Amino acid sequence: MLIQGNTDPNIVHSINTICVNLIPVRTLFDCHPEGGVSAMALSKDSKYLVTVGAGNQLVFNPFDNTQLVSNSSTQVLFYNWTFNMVLGSLSQSIFHYDGVLAFTATSAGNIVLWDKQTQSVSRHPVVRKAVKLVPLQKEAITVLTLIDSFIVTGDVNGHIKFYDGNLKLINVYNEFSLDPIRSISFSKEKPSISDLGYPKDCTLDAKPFVIRNCVLSTTHATAVHVNAQRNVPQTLLKEHVEPLEAIACHPKQPLVAMGSHSGTIKVWDYEHKKAVCSRVFQPHKQIQCITYDPQGFYLAVGFASGTLQIVDACTLQSDGKEGLHYSQDSITHLTFSQDSRYLAAADTGKAVTLLRRCKDGTQEVWKYQGRHHSHYKPIQDLLFGVDLDSSQPRLLSLGMDRWLVEYDLQNSGEDGLLILSSERIEQSAVPTCMVWYPPLTPEHFLLTASNLYKMKLFNATSKMCRFAVFL
Repeated sequence: MLIQGNTDPNIVHSINTICVNLIPVRTLFDCHPEGGVSAMALSKDSKYLVTVGAGNQLVFNPFDNTQLVSNSSTQVLFYNWTFNMVLGSLSQSIFHYDGVLAFTATSAGNIVLWDKQTQSVSRHPVVRKAVKLVPLQKEAITVLTLIDSFIVTGDVNGHIKFYDGNLKLINVYNEFSLDPIRSISFSKEKPSISDLGYPKDCTLDAKPFVIRNCVLSTTHATAVHVNAQRNVPQTLLKEHVEPLEAIACHPKQPLVAMGSHSGTIKVWDYEHKKAVCSRVFQPHKQIQCITYDPQGFYLAVGFASGTLQIVDACTLQSDGKEGLHYSQDSITHLTFSQDSRYLAAADTGKAVTLLRRCKDGTQEVWKYQGRHHSHYKPIQDLLFGVDLDSSQPRLLSLGMDRWLVEYDLQNSGEDGLLILSSERIEQSAVPTCMVWYPPLTPEHFLLTASNLYKMKLFNATSKMCRFAVFL
């Protein structure tokens, strides 16, 4: 066999029995793209080929294929490699219950076996060497622990496996449909001496598999208790996996609802510091905004898909519908009218959608009233109010385009959401939010804030600016 290396590829040629033609049998490109191959070596048994990109010489130890030496003009380097297979990144390590060996799990599904090379001497640590690599499975092992006489692993498929001290498979928990395992914690209480009621292990002898109860945690923020005798999992805790994007406080009770991009809503009692209820929405995920109605009966949920869902504020359950689909753009704002009859939504399509609650036989349904593309830049805020003369609800939107838009709720319907008025309220500043000014004076005001730290008071009827202040 003839091996040739140069500054482009490594080319491996084979010489036939006549030794006339050189026929390439394999070409390895870009082994050292920064400068090409400067030296190479072949082991004595011709099983291993090693190349180096910076050096003058590279030689195998003729008596040990795991050792090499190379040198350049200024230094000599000695190499020692352990295993002839993919090791993977290291995850967790444990000591064997005999106190001598140690194990390390890897992302390639292997177990590295460590053994003592020297005895413990005062002030000198014990030296251990990796002596064997055991391929247990193809999936990455994320957890490695020891309980009683079992070595226990958890992996990215959510499976739990039990081995004896010789890494012989004893039993598997693979029917729980879990996310990748993050940790395994076993009960301090030992199982009953009696093996009655315990499931059989997966060995040929099919002995009762007596093990302690355990708690598993997963990468998706779930904690599960496993009753070993009944082989039954019970979800103890399921938290948000992805960042929280929405939060809303109940108007009449000490409750706060939180929604995340994982599609989970969880309601907490902040006085008693406990969870009240939760729900995972499927198939719609990525909750963008949530809001309670003023009476606290409904909770509206807006998704990145443009879907709207209105659920019971106590149970988080809906009437069976998957959601209301009136937009393909992500919902950014939700608001109810003071009488809870109207629900308005703003989305990234710079449009406002209006729904009205009405009777349909014995049931109450949310009826589509219209949608209007009322801004040419993103909508910053959406606000309901009450007309002082007629006591009817008012709806306003405020955009980055500096326009304040009021909608004609009385004349809007399925044909579309109509605009009652539209006013440009800023010249250079960009408005960021708005709120009704408290009724401290006979005149009714709308208060706005901008990115230039400026606040303005507008007459709620004429939209005339009455006062402005810089912070």
